[in-house]
Amino acid sequence: MRHLGYEAMWEVLVGTLRGMRRRVGRQAVERLMSYVAERRDMIRYVEFEARGWDIGSGPTESQCKATTRRVKGRGMRWDLVNVESLMQLEALYQSGAWDRWWSRRHVLN
Repeated sequence: MRHLGYEAMWEVLVGTLRGMRRRVGRQAVERLMSYVAERRDMIRYVEFEARGWDIGSGPTESQCKATTRRVKGRGMRWDLVNVESLMQLEALYQSGAWDRWWSRRHVLN
């Protein structure tokens, strides 16, 4: 449904609500509609896909899992400050921003 765009998706929800007979079902659809309406600006899937952006959280969740696994190796012990710094560096590298970050740091110093 996300490929339809917000307006078409909203119409599907309105149609679904109209077709609901039971109060519990109607309430569930109304909650979903409220959730969707509050996030209208975030639900620009057609535009985001046209730009080649990831829509789902899968790649982000996968990267979080991989990065966390790297610091939880056998025998590894980290204090909070060091592990957060290490994970920030890994995030820079994985996002492709490593060179840009360090070239900017060089300019600032």
